[in-house]
Amino acid sequence: MKRKDTTPPQKPNPSKKTKKTKKKNNPQTQRVDVPIEVLETKPCDQKETALGIVSEEGPWKNLELILSLQNSELKDKEKMELAFSFVEAYTGEKESDDEDEEQECQAVTTSRLVMYLSDWIQSLFFSKEQNFQVKSEICLDFRCWSILSFCLKQSSILHVSINSSRYLLKAIGFIAGDLLSSIGDGQGFEAFSSVVDSVDLLFSSKSGLFNDNFDLWFSAVEPVLNLTHRVLAENIKDGNAFVLRFSCLVLEPFSTFMVQPTKKNGFHDFVDKLVEPLLSVLGLLIPREGKGYGLETTLLKLIQEILSLGLFHSSHIDGFLGLGGAERYLPESKVSKTVLKSYHRHFFTKFENMLVMKKEVELSCMGSLFSLFINRVMKQQRDSNQLATKASKQQGASTNDNESSAKSHHSSFIRWESRKSLFDFFLHLMEPILLKIDGHVESSSDTASLLADFCCLIKSANSLLYHFAHERIYVKTEDASEGACFCFLKKIFTTIVSVASQLQHTYSEGSKIHVLLAKELITAIGYLLQIEYEVIENDLVTLWLTILSFARFSSLSSENTEDDCPLTSLLLGLGCQLINLYSDLRQVSVAVLAMCKAVRLVIPSDVDNGEMVDIRELPLLERSAASVEKLMSCQDLRLAMHRAVKAIPEGQASDFIKSLTTDVSETIGWIRVSCSSSSREQDGEVAAFLAGALSAIYSLILDSLTIKTGNSISVAESMNSLVILIRPCLSHLVSSDSDCIESFLSAVTGKGLDIVISEKNRETYRKSARLFIIFFLRIYMSSRSLSRQLISLMPPKKSKEMAVIMGDSATARRGSDWVKKKSWNDEGYFSWICQPSASIVDIIKQISDVYLKDDSADCSLLVYILYGVALQRLVDLNRDIKSLDYVSQISDHQMHGTALEHVSVLKSEGEELTCFLLGNNTIIPGFAEGGTFETMDNTDQCLTAVRLGVLSQHIDIWCPHAGKKNMKSFLSHLIGSSVMSNFGLENSVDKGTQNKKTGLEQSSLGLLCDSVLYEHEFVRRSLAPSLSHILKTTADALFKDFAEEVDSQPDWSEVLLLLESSVAKLQSEAFVEAHVSQLDNRKFTACQNLLNLLCVMPKEYVNKKSLQLYASFLLDLERFIVFSMLRCLNKPSPGDMQNLFSLFITCRKTLKSVAMVSCDKVLRSTDLPLSDTSLLTSWLFKSVQAVVTCQEKVRSDFTRKSRDGLFALMDQTSYMFLTVSRDQFSKALPLFDGQLISTEGSGQANLAFDSVTEQAETLLIALRTTFRDERTVFECKTLILNELVPIFSSLSGLLWGLASTVSHRDMQKSHKNAKLRWKSEEFSKLSGIIHVLSNFFEVFAQYLFLSADAQREIRTSLNWTRLLDGTEGSNGLVCGDIVETSSNVKKQIIESLLKGNSTEVVLALRHLLIASAAILNLNLQIKGITFSPSFIPVLTGISFDLLSVLAGTSELPLEISFIWLDGAAKFLEELGSHLCLYKRMLNRDHLYSKSVELHLKVIGKCISLQGKEATLESHETGFGTNVIHAKKVESERSRSHQRLHWLEELKVRFRMSFKVLLHNSEESHLKSGLEAIQRALVGVCEVCPAIYSIQTGDRDGGRISETAAAGIDCLDLVLEHATGRNRLSEVKGRIHGLMSAVFGIMAHMQSPFIFCTDTVVGKQCPKSPDAGSVILMCVEVLIRIAGKHALFEMNPSHISQSIHMPGAIFRDYGHLLHKDDQQQDLQVDQKFSVSLYAACCRLIYTSVKHHPKKTERSIATLLESVSALLHCLETAGNKVFKLAPFEVEEGITCACFLRRIYEELRQQKEVFGHHCFKFLSTYIWISCGYGPLKTGIKREVDEALRPGVYALVDSCSDQDRQYLHTVFGEGPCRNYLATLKQESDLNFKYEGKV
Repeated sequence: MKRKDTTPPQKPNPSKKTKKTKKKNNPQTQRVDVPIEVLETKPCDQKETALGIVSEEGPWKNLELILSLQNSELKDKEKMELAFSFVEAYTGEKESDDEDEEQECQAVTTSRLVMYLSDWIQSLFFSKEQNFQVKSEICLDFRCWSILSFCLKQSSILHVSINSSRYLLKAIGFIAGDLLSSIGDGQGFEAFSSVVDSVDLLFSSKSGLFNDNFDLWFSAVEPVLNLTHRVLAENIKDGNAFVLRFSCLVLEPFSTFMVQPTKKNGFHDFVDKLVEPLLSVLGLLIPREGKGYGLETTLLKLIQEILSLGLFHSSHIDGFLGLGGAERYLPESKVSKTVLKSYHRHFFTKFENMLVMKKEVELSCMGSLFSLFINRVMKQQRDSNQLATKASKQQGASTNDNESSAKSHHSSFIRWESRKSLFDFFLHLMEPILLKIDGHVESSSDTASLLADFCCLIKSANSLLYHFAHERIYVKTEDASEGACFCFLKKIFTTIVSVASQLQHTYSEGSKIHVLLAKELITAIGYLLQIEYEVIENDLVTLWLTILSFARFSSLSSENTEDDCPLTSLLLGLGCQLINLYSDLRQVSVAVLAMCKAVRLVIPSDVDNGEMVDIRELPLLERSAASVEKLMSCQDLRLAMHRAVKAIPEGQASDFIKSLTTDVSETIGWIRVSCSSSSREQDGEVAAFLAGALSAIYSLILDSLTIKTGNSISVAESMNSLVILIRPCLSHLVSSDSDCIESFLSAVTGKGLDIVISEKNRETYRKSARLFIIFFLRIYMSSRSLSRQLISLMPPKKSKEMAVIMGDSATARRGSDWVKKKSWNDEGYFSWICQPSASIVDIIKQISDVYLKDDSADCSLLVYILYGVALQRLVDLNRDIKSLDYVSQISDHQMHGTALEHVSVLKSEGEELTCFLLGNNTIIPGFAEGGTFETMDNTDQCLTAVRLGVLSQHIDIWCPHAGKKNMKSFLSHLIGSSVMSNFGLENSVDKGTQNKKTGLEQSSLGLLCDSVLYEHEFVRRSLAPSLSHILKTTADALFKDFAEEVDSQPDWSEVLLLLESSVAKLQSEAFVEAHVSQLDNRKFTACQNLLNLLCVMPKEYVNKKSLQLYASFLLDLERFIVFSMLRCLNKPSPGDMQNLFSLFITCRKTLKSVAMVSCDKVLRSTDLPLSDTSLLTSWLFKSVQAVVTCQEKVRSDFTRKSRDGLFALMDQTSYMFLTVSRDQFSKALPLFDGQLISTEGSGQANLAFDSVTEQAETLLIALRTTFRDERTVFECKTLILNELVPIFSSLSGLLWGLASTVSHRDMQKSHKNAKLRWKSEEFSKLSGIIHVLSNFFEVFAQYLFLSADAQREIRTSLNWTRLLDGTEGSNGLVCGDIVETSSNVKKQIIESLLKGNSTEVVLALRHLLIASAAILNLNLQIKGITFSPSFIPVLTGISFDLLSVLAGTSELPLEISFIWLDGAAKFLEELGSHLCLYKRMLNRDHLYSKSVELHLKVIGKCISLQGKEATLESHETGFGTNVIHAKKVESERSRSHQRLHWLEELKVRFRMSFKVLLHNSEESHLKSGLEAIQRALVGVCEVCPAIYSIQTGDRDGGRISETAAAGIDCLDLVLEHATGRNRLSEVKGRIHGLMSAVFGIMAHMQSPFIFCTDTVVGKQCPKSPDAGSVILMCVEVLIRIAGKHALFEMNPSHISQSIHMPGAIFRDYGHLLHKDDQQQDLQVDQKFSVSLYAACCRLIYTSVKHHPKKTERSIATLLESVSALLHCLETAGNKVFKLAPFEVEEGITCACFLRRIYEELRQQKEVFGHHCFKFLSTYIWISCGYGPLKTGIKREVDEALRPGVYALVDSCSDQDRQYLHTVFGEGPCRNYLATLKQESDLNFKYEGKV
């Protein structure tokens, strides 16, 4: 039924506000725009006149309304209109001033009226005569709902209790149904807003309604759920939020109502009416879980709660706990079906009906329903455990720590009785699914509808299996069903495999439904393996065959779907799961060889006992074979096999090779059968293809085996058997016959030689031949390599015997054997196969001539195999050549000649092999990315990539045999490949391809950046010319068509003049933007990548000539770039200009890296065109000015990339000036012997000073030129950027070059604390320039922080030209003397700078402050360098203001702010030296104290902003934890991590500054600094000492101020860097108070949630440092104090607290993992947790090592902490928590640190020897499965911990071990103790030299 258009009109905003009266809460919801007109009927008018209905005013208004509503002559509709008019009028009158007075005069109070009106309007909704049926017209008239809302609001305001009719639920359900039917008719959801508001008020009122009728609730909830399902299913965005809110409002009270128990009939009704709608909505919400927030999450939780209460309420759950049924699956059971007699069977009947109706969405939620049942059972179990625990406490029961910990954790696990009940419930849900599947399997149909049914059923089963596996319902060791549960699981597995078998025999090409079904089947198998691996039994081969068969569907699977996992990933995951499973079972050979057998079953064969797969279509067979090969070549699977084989026990290696030999034999027989005349021709091709894949597995096994001395002999015998097996076939290939390859193929395939020769010219023949050659060569290569390892591990006699068998006696030959030997016959590479064998060079030539002329994948793979063979042979040749060279040197003349002759033969062979490696560049011309190389990192690389990769990795093997021509060609290819690979990464639009680094890139760049390459003399000699030639060629090609011709050998004086004129012309012209790019992006990227390559290449091995060549080219390239930008400004597009700007930055960076290597060889060389230093100086800063001007001309606003480039360019230019000036200045200093140097005899020094002075004067002249027109300078900010910033950066570099040179001199003892003095005209001139610059810096810095009015005043009162000439000082120019000094103005300016608003200002300010710091440094070291008295106060105040604003900011500034504020930090560092060394300085003590406080604030701000990344300096440079908590590589960082990187750099700068304050501080200064640190650690607030800034937290841990966190950091610096007797004495006197403060911080910060990531714990204030990071810093400070036992004495109480803290911290970690009420978004920061674990272990063993006796006093605390740490290792690798615990690799790392505690206890055996058995007992107890998890410690983790355990065993006396033996009693603990003792004696004890 449609609703009437009676929507209430909108209410206007009130124009007047009511006065304050006794009733303060007025209704705000009812507003009227147009009054509702009563229907104009005559009877109504007459009655209204006669009765005077609802008069406007008077005390009878309320009474008259009640009387009107009681009037039986009025219709319901008329009464409703009267009531609505009254409500609207009442709302309007509430706005009047005298409303409250009028209400007091009413005859009937408003309270009574509201109560009556509520009862009346509720009665209006229903018809009592019709059994309270809903009146549709009334319900759809929204004025009724408005009246009801008015009554509910007024009842809340007036505190009146009104009755709510339970029949309103029918009205709510009716509204939901009407809304559902109206979807799609064009009407929106807004009209129902008044209904939703009424429902909200109705359920929020405290009327206690709706507590006694399920049917009414069902009538409301069911239509609401149907409405919600429709909106979610059709994704109606307009009504999504509205309907979700409506649903939540209705379902929330319903969930509360469901808490009360229901009767049997209520359970039936709930199942019949609500289960299916609830599941339908739940199925639509579950996929959105974790993505949606707010209403969707709320609704999801409500539905889960309702289902849990409705089905599994405590009043019903007992019936589900006693279902039974598993016993029917026992083999001897005769019961076919379990009959449920309780009313609970109705639920399972409903489930079966949903199966029949194919309710896919509802069925997919059965797993969630099962999870709710599990949670209910666990809750019931926890409640009973808590009652039992409470009772035991009341009885005074006591347990030890281990037992209490185990009990508390055991409450989170399921008892075996509950497991049985849960399994029965699971069985009753799974049985109908299995029956349906079996019925479909018997039909043997392959229709799409049947496949869809299969997919739906398997998906439902997977939802159940997922939660069954996740909650670990089935544990075989706790199975009390006598195997019935296992039999049912086996039944599930058999059913799944039968469906998979039917699917894999599908002969069609496949479709999406095939892919979906395959995914579900693979997922189901994975869950079953996770539940119980023994369900496989003998079906392992079938399982592998399923995986391989499904691989052909992988091409149909979407690989880029975010919400779905591609089929290939699922197949690989299952394969890796199988490998890892059998690795844990020590049965890797079973899994791997079963996979090999499955590969052979892809095509039919009689060898495998008749087991064959029916293949009907050959294209499908070939496709399956290709998919199998692709799947088996995936790195994940190969890596899993490698790790599993590597972990094989020593004793199993020989048996594994024997099994492998048997499998190879079966493969050879399978090949012969497939290639026989009775088989199809295509079978042979597929067999050859799959044989190549099998050879990859065999090779991987042999390469991964771990060989030791104990098994070397047995493995050698097995290896010989393997080689004997392949010898008959391979002997034909390595013979000297002309038809050796044809004979080889005849032996492999079993065909006659004549048949093979007749097929020789066929393409299929060549392809099969290549693959068979690959098969045998691979096995032989790996066998030979493994045998070399065996020989090296064998005893001498056995090794010689094995070497003779191999035909390679030189392997086991000693030096004396070489000398005694009279002749040397080359045994050859294939001597193990046959003797004599053909030369490997001849074999390679024969294969290459015929079989390497195609472009197929197997061709490139064969090339790779031949490369491996050649390299192995070259290794033998290198060994023999070196041995013979030694023999020739010590032998007689005759032997000398014989040895040299043989060496020449070997070298000749080596040269031929190297020519094959280097000269065979065009084996496959135009070969594209089609090859598959299983042994490489990626499978889609071209042959060139593989070739260069192999050559790069083994350059030390072939380089001695390479000729010059080949070597030059190799270097050119190497450089070119690195450039093009970089190009592919930098310009690829697809980000996915950027992550797939090719082997070509890895090998080329890796080799060029590796110093090993440059150990070869030829490389050092030839690389520079090759690289320079490529650079020049690339640059010429880039600029050929872009700019005018530029002279190659210019006059640099003319170049500078031309540069100045071009820049001046540029500033006067307008820029015309071009739309077409003129630059070739490919050439540009190649040029940039070459420069980057030159920048990162090691240059320590490069000679002087090469460095000169590089520098000359780079300067010329800079010139090309600058003039290209200037002359062609109107030609290129803005993108081109940006590229040129980027190229110039790269060029300058490369020039800086070259200058860093040897300035003496490069910049001072007379061979360079810039031998004149002044010309070089001018070019360096003027070129930057020109480039920046061009950039600004094109782009008025700077992007983030341009801004970062500007900062980098200025830094590089500054460093160039620093390098030049330091090089020049350092030449003069050694000439001066004393402090006072006369001008006589110092000509060389004067020349150096003259050069430096000339540079400084050049920069000063440029500065004067810039300020010539003062008005223009200060009205155009771009001039600051274009002119001043390059000059400032150059000046800062120049001045710091001088300062660093003098600082290096002062490090010598003879010159320490001695000022340098000169008396020369040149020095006087230089000092004068520096003085002028200091005055200018002082004034200009003040100018930047003034308001616009103040700046105008300065321009009128100051002559900048005279200031720069030195004729006017800066004495009258302090801000306070010129204009007002408003701190607010300065603060606003600084805040603007922090937001990145003025790039040019911050650039100038940074280098200005750095240059000012250099002037301070020179003033301290050189006598004569002076500045004005106001210089330090002004710049100090500016620096303080900058950093104070940073410390006070509440948001994370831009990362660029952390870079330019480095200037202020550098100035403070030099100021610290002045404060400590310059004793005549005014206000020194005040500045020192203020400086310390500022350091605390800024370091604290950095710590707060870093979050979990915040660490101490000792953490970053110390041993152990820095390896774990290391920062990410720069290229892998996101933008946020880049910001944190620069934040860390700023913090490091302030640490350096703080250390300066420490090093030279006086006793009084250090005392004030320590007091400030101690105040910070205690948390005393500076403003009010009564307020503490350290607070105890709740779930997030405590909160600590930034200053307190900085106190920890600074305390660490004090402990490390405080030196001198007086300073250390001051620290010693305060160490106890400082430690107490640290312990106090840890106690406040401690919480389980400190282990969570920053994104999870997000409630704490952004200004508050991360609690976990603070605790880690505290632990590391305690480690430092405990380690310095000779300096700082620790009380026993402090030792006790130190060893107590680790246990307390990691007990919280266990509690965090065990909590049941976790939020879904909780995430544990694993790296931080491991780092904290390592630090806690270090704290304990440091205390044990340095304070053994004091630690021994708290042995109980020590045992408790170590036990808590050991319990954490039990969680490693166990997937039993909602939060992820340690992974196995992280557990291994933690075990290594815990091991150190055990080892240290053994080192302190005298003190702790009689306690070690306690630690050993705890370890044995946990390892045997009696720990909290009852799972023991993972094998890999236990192996890492085992050396420490052996140390404990060795420390225990015989009496201690006997005591443990007695206490443990019979059981695994006693046996494990004996095993540990035996292994300790065997592996740990040293019993003398063998």
